[in-house]
Amino acid sequence: MEVRIDTAACAGHGVCEALAPHIFEVDDDGKAHVIPQTIDEADRVVVGYAVSQCPEQALRLIG
Repeated sequence: MEVRIDTAACAGHGVCEALAPHIFEVDDDGKAHVIPQTIDEADRVVVGYAVSQCPEQALRLIG
C-alpha cells in the first residue's frame, strides 16, 4: 500500500496529520508528507479515512 500526495494541490490544512499522525506530517513548507515507513494493512482504514477527508483531494491510496 502506498499513499501519493499531489503537493501542487495540497494546501497544508493538516487534516491527514490530525487523523493519522503516525503516517502524515505537514512540514515547514506547508505541504503534507508521508513519514518514511512501511504502511501496512493495519493502517488501511485510518489512512483511507484520512485520504477521503482531505479538503483538497490531494491524497491517493494505491494498492
